[in-house]
Amino acid sequence: MLKRERLLTIRELVDRKGIVTVTEIGENLGVSAMTVRRDLDELAGENLLIRIHGGAQSKRYNQMTELSRVEKRNLHVSEKTAIAKIIGSMIHDGDTVYIGPGTTNELVAEYITATDVRVITNSLPVFQSFQSRADHFSLQLIGGRYRPRSGAFIGSLANEVLRRLRTDKAFVSVNGLDEQVLSNANTEEGETQRIALTNAGRRYAVADHSKLNRRDFYGFYDTSQLDGIVTDPQITNNDYTKYRHLTAVFSKLKK
Repeated sequence: MLKRERLLTIRELVDRKGIVTVTEIGENLGVSAMTVRRDLDELAGENLLIRIHGGAQSKRYNQMTELSRVEKRNLHVSEKTAIAKIIGSMIHDGDTVYIGPGTTNELVAEYITATDVRVITNSLPVFQSFQSRADHFSLQLIGGRYRPRSGAFIGSLANEVLRRLRTDKAFVSVNGLDEQVLSNANTEEGETQRIALTNAGRRYAVADHSKLNRRDFYGFYDTSQLDGIVTDPQITNNDYTKYRHLTAVFSKLKK
């Protein structure tokens, strides 16, 4: 198979399936994983698909079924780690912070160096990520109805507790950030996130660059009401300029 034909076949496969792994592409085309990775890097460089950890995602992919947190955990790993480091640097001694559900937020505990920090979350996986360092933090898990797909506690009980709490900073992950709207896949989870943002002194959306210019089912907050977007260094110059007009953009660790 000629290279041009191979690239066209890869694009068709990715667009048809939405998300495809390197292994799957290699088996379909009968080529090595190294060849597939080179082809995917070339197609991503031409902005024809989105390169993700272990494979590729279609730019036209409109996901009707939300990925589980286990599936999300394997996507954009290096970008999520970069974001977690930035968030860790933004948390200071004595802060009370809300850290919402999300596989990026599950990495934050490892990068907080501040002391006397109170952490509030309605995410069981985020809570568990702090347990090994429980002696260094004051941890508060907000209960409610458990949503297995994201590992979050939601509903009236969670919302009632969060309405009574005030935090210095809130970090909320999103499935999509398009112009002035933060969005996710679930209305109840979005409402819980909205309350947490509203009651925070400083409000931040957490989104790797693949979430920018995308929409999900439920819009729950206005970008212009944020104090910033925390993203990764792979954000394009155009997107940086675009969102910088709405709020601050944090994409690199300060030296």
